[in-house]
Amino acid sequence: MPTDVTDLPQTDSPEREGFLKRTLATTSTRLLDLPTRYGLHLLVAARLPIDQVGAFYIVFSVMTLASGFGRLGVDRAMTREVAAALGRDTPETARKIIRRGFLLTLLQSSIIAGLLALLAKPVADHLLHKPALFLPLMLGALTILPQNIANAAAGAISGLGRVATSQMIYQWMWPGLFCIVALAVPLNVVSMLAVIAGCQFLTAVLGIIIMLKVLPVPHPEAKPAHSTPLVALGLHLFSMELVQLAISSAPSFVLGIVATTTDVGRYALAWRIVLVLNLLVSAMGAIASPQFARASAINDRAAMRSTASQSVGLAFALSFLPTLLLALNPAFFLSRFGPAYVPAAPSLRILLIGQGAMILCATVPELLGMTGHARALMKINVASLVVLLVGLAALTPHFGDVGAAWATAITMVMNAVSVTIAAKRDLGLVPLLAFYEDARARVRQALQPATASDSPVASVVQEMANSEDARSDRS
Repeated sequence: MPTDVTDLPQTDSPEREGFLKRTLATTSTRLLDLPTRYGLHLLVAARLPIDQVGAFYIVFSVMTLASGFGRLGVDRAMTREVAAALGRDTPETARKIIRRGFLLTLLQSSIIAGLLALLAKPVADHLLHKPALFLPLMLGALTILPQNIANAAAGAISGLGRVATSQMIYQWMWPGLFCIVALAVPLNVVSMLAVIAGCQFLTAVLGIIIMLKVLPVPHPEAKPAHSTPLVALGLHLFSMELVQLAISSAPSFVLGIVATTTDVGRYALAWRIVLVLNLLVSAMGAIASPQFARASAINDRAAMRSTASQSVGLAFALSFLPTLLLALNPAFFLSRFGPAYVPAAPSLRILLIGQGAMILCATVPELLGMTGHARALMKINVASLVVLLVGLAALTPHFGDVGAAWATAITMVMNAVSVTIAAKRDLGLVPLLAFYEDARARVRQALQPATASDSPVASVVQEMANSEDARSDRS
């Protein structure tokens, strides 16, 4: 029988203010994605012909998906276990978890990078039927190891409570470096991938330096406690990341097989515009994950409910207007990158449906993953992955980028509904409903008329009546 947290009292105001401060800090750092990570995509669209844009995103999708298999969720497992260890005041355990996580990441990423390098030619020649992509795929393999080492450092930093700093490493540091370097060098698919590899290497070095500076000091003579195996936990949490990676990467790859690189370029740009909204969702998830882990470790259900409610509320409030603007006139935003991208407007509208569903269940996957329900999350994500692949196989060959958009949107809606049902079943909590109840309570409290005893006029009348009674008594 799940413990119902929907009727628990709210955490006190100072805790809520602290959460809001962390949210503003992290969201502000995520806004750096606009000139950095999205600056990268702007440079791609602005400085390459549309067919080369498609070629770049085919390779980018492959290397992004491959890097995910190189991590297998170990960085997310580190976030959860390090945060839980600090919640139990065992910093020596946190240090042990971080060491183990880095070794696993190094081993796994080296294997995946080697496999991608070996498969680059047969994939380019026989699967994609685009031999020119052989060298770009080889360069993509070089990015896997530094990218995953940087992500391991970011996962550890997040678990140590430096969420905004971890997002710098996770999200915008290497794209920011890329934008600076790209302004000074000629760009084509090969040079862009080489610059990306170098920028990710520098980001990995910086991430390790920052992590070493914020490592907690172990207690004297304390021994590390037992912790959950990172690989087992990481595999469960990786299922959530795998769906996200597949949604971002598989449509471009499948389009690359059945359509031209021009079609891939149009779809990829529409998806990147929609992903601007994902900044807010991922920011909320990054903030809430260590909070959920700590609350679960000490069984603080009220804090868990409060964090979930505030996260989904902020995600909805901040994303409503941008979503509306994109839906009303997608062609306007696409035409900013050139008239060749305007035909992707229907795809952009369809993708907004799926992204809207993800906004309404912001942080629910993190809630399940960080509170001991990663197995249920894995089942949902495996089902979502099957829906995505079947949808892409059925719709993309016949409808091109529109078919890929429908397969993606259906998968996102299904995943959002499924994790919400699981959270209600296993935790007795629906964050969107909790936010609605909290907002309604605050509105009622703000609009509630003053009681008779609180009214200044009523107080004067009552004092006059009391004086009249006193005079009658004396008479």
